[in-house]
Amino acid sequence: MDILEKELEQPQLKNKENWEGFIKTQVLDFLIGHNLQAITVDDGAGKKGVIKRTSSGDYKVQITSNETL
Repeated sequence: MDILEKELEQPQLKNKENWEGFIKTQVLDFLIGHNLQAITVDDGAGKKGVIKRTSSGDYKVQITSNETL
């Protein structure tokens, strides 16, 4: 991998980290604040986040993305 390829990959990685952070902070806070059992968030561009409250009171987070190569 040359330097240009590394530079091109960085924004995608940063964007993925931002999406994951958004799901695990703001969306989770919204779910808890509104006493919801589950929430699904879709950015319309292939990224999706799902948070569900388990019967034991824990939160299960699933983050997926679809990329065209």
